[in-house]
Amino acid sequence: MTGSDWTEPRVSSTGCDCDEAVSELWAYLDSELEPVEAQRVKAHLEGCSGCLSEHDVELVVKKLVRRCWQDEDVAPAELHARIRATLTTIRITQA
Repeated sequence: MTGSDWTEPRVSSTGCDCDEAVSELWAYLDSELEPVEAQRVKAHLEGCSGCLSEHDVELVVKKLVRRCWQDEDVAPAELHARIRATLTTIRITQA
């Protein structure tokens, strides 16, 4: 970040500050936040150029990683089947 992007911490109307927005960035990009938390981060990003710049950098990194792994061999079908079976067992056990 340049100094002008981080002049002072900002708090959005939903109460999300820069520290929270940046710490939740990966979960936000991966759509792993609860809707209320995602909205808090989104509202902060819309009003804070420093955090929005950080978001944009993280998004580029995520896309580059995805592109690098895109050409890799796919996991064997047996591995997919074992993972699905394990996840199904976990879901049934927890339910």
